[in-house]
Amino acid sequence: MGDAKSNTGTTGFKLIQKKQVIRFFCVFIVIYGLLMFPWPGLGAAYSKIYRAGAAFLFKSFGSKGTVRFEEPSEDEYDTKIVFYSRDQVNPAGKMVPIGFINHNSRRSGYIYVAFLIALILATPISWNRKGWALLWGMILIHCFIVLSLAIWILYGFNKEPLSLVLLSPFWKQVLLLTIDVFVRNLTFGFIVCVFIWILVSFRREDWTRILARKNCLS
Repeated sequence: MGDAKSNTGTTGFKLIQKKQVIRFFCVFIVIYGLLMFPWPGLGAAYSKIYRAGAAFLFKSFGSKGTVRFEEPSEDEYDTKIVFYSRDQVNPAGKMVPIGFINHNSRRSGYIYVAFLIALILATPISWNRKGWALLWGMILIHCFIVLSLAIWILYGFNKEPLSLVLLSPFWKQVLLLTIDVFVRNLTFGFIVCVFIWILVSFRREDWTRILARKNCLS
């Protein structure tokens, strides 16, 4: 009789756990879908904020380099990173662009912001904890976005004909590898989002509770 009751309780516990997992994924998919939906004006607003923030952080590069973040004419991109050297000026005394990189703020920033927001809001914790998790999560994910953008800018200043940053062949290969693996690779960005989500959403007692439930099911 006792074993039967224990088995019944364990089965019911497993069903509850399964329902919670299914609910989490359903809520996550709905929120992420809504955030990624091309709402009128949302993409333009985010790219404008993205360019303004980037211009504030990366206006100058050393004593000679200058960066501008402009709205391009191409539909595929929403940001053009234009590189200048203070030594390269036209007869009117204005700096002339030396090079540029087309950039997409939705792919490089917004997609990760939306993914992290959906993860946090779908997590079964109190709304007070969700609020703090969102605050710290947005700070950390934007640190990652800023770092990725800084790598692009370093790459731009290393390229010819600008070449304001001269790297040895070894460090140039390291830079290219970093761009391919950690900046262009969307999977790496999503992995960073998952780690940030775990860091800001869960406490020590949550892990103790999760491990205790796992032991009950084993």
